[in-house]
Amino acid sequence: MSSERIRTLLVELDKELKSTGEIDEETRELLSQLNDDLDEIAAGSQDTLSDSARELESRFAATHPVAERITREIADLLAKMGI
Repeated sequence: MSSERIRTLLVELDKELKSTGEIDEETRELLSQLNDDLDEIAAGSQDTLSDSARELESRFAATHPVAERITREIADLLAKMGI
């Protein structure tokens, strides 16, 4: 169930970021990595997912408060899952 919530939050995050139109290439790559990491978890690997979520959260803190909230929630859910 938590993984479904994370996917929902990623969709919400994507919509929020598209509405701002101010996302740099490095941040886009981090988002892509987060998605890739989620796919790997489904396949049994979980090495960098939490780190990716926390890095995105800190990037969004000053300029994208809604995106920060979403990524914080993702990171918290991952921690609850033991990832």
